[in-house]
Amino acid sequence: MKFLKDWDDEIHRALAHPIRRRIIECLQEDDLSFRDLVKCLAIGNHGKLGFHIRALKGLIEHDSSMKKYRLTDRGQLAGELIWDIRFIIDRGGRDLVYEPTRYVRHLKFGDHTLLYYDTEDVKREITFSFLEAGLSKGEAVVYLVSEHKLNSEAREIQRYGISGDYLRNGAFSLMSAHEWYLKKGKSQAKTIIANTLALLKEKQKAGFTGLRGAGEMNAFFDYAKTKELLKYEASLGRQVALNLCVLCLYNTRMLEEEQITQLNKCHGHAISKDIALKTT
Repeated sequence: MKFLKDWDDEIHRALAHPIRRRIIECLQEDDLSFRDLVKCLAIGNHGKLGFHIRALKGLIEHDSSMKKYRLTDRGQLAGELIWDIRFIIDRGGRDLVYEPTRYVRHLKFGDHTLLYYDTEDVKREITFSFLEAGLSKGEAVVYLVSEHKLNSEAREIQRYGISGDYLRNGAFSLMSAHEWYLKKGKSQAKTIIANTLALLKEKQKAGFTGLRGAGEMNAFFDYAKTKELLKYEASLGRQVALNLCVLCLYNTRMLEEEQITQLNKCHGHAISKDIALKTT
């Protein structure tokens, strides 16, 4: 009971002042020095900042070797709570804009989302955050990438910090997007969706709460199957299951303006390197 009381007190201290909330939010992005925090918060009174840092004891800690502050495990939970509150309050607004990596961590079952990226780094940063969030919630995740990138993406996943244990226990599946979306150069929306629902059922039977999937859509463009792609996206948007969350990955260099308009209509959320928002 004392643990719960201490935790409750810490949360109240964190939420009680906007500067403390901002300190936690800044440290969610990276470990920061005192000078970095001054810049992040745009605060000129160093004494005031020091006071609020001390008030967050238990939620943040100082690494003397690196001379930087970082969130403790409790601090991470407090940061998620702050974001959850804002997300719940604002979720109904269609034109509200959010920071992408945070946004994808709060996507839920039933969400059908598209990510526009122009570099591999942008794609990985947002996608891996999306997949890691699913693993932390007891979901199975599947990552579909181009055949020639399977080995390189496996290395990048480990570099990001996602444990190889997830690959071994069946929680994380890395698969060829070309094999998933196309069979002998042909693509049928019904078949892809049926296979997805079958995989969901298999993962649920194995004890996972549901399935979170991210897939590169390049294969459709490589085989000139854009009509089939749009048919698949429209069908998937209508059939996303309660225990399924999907992030579709699009390289902007492959898209025409009309295709972007059509894709936006098929998805409930749209994300790029700078923004994330609801489209429906």
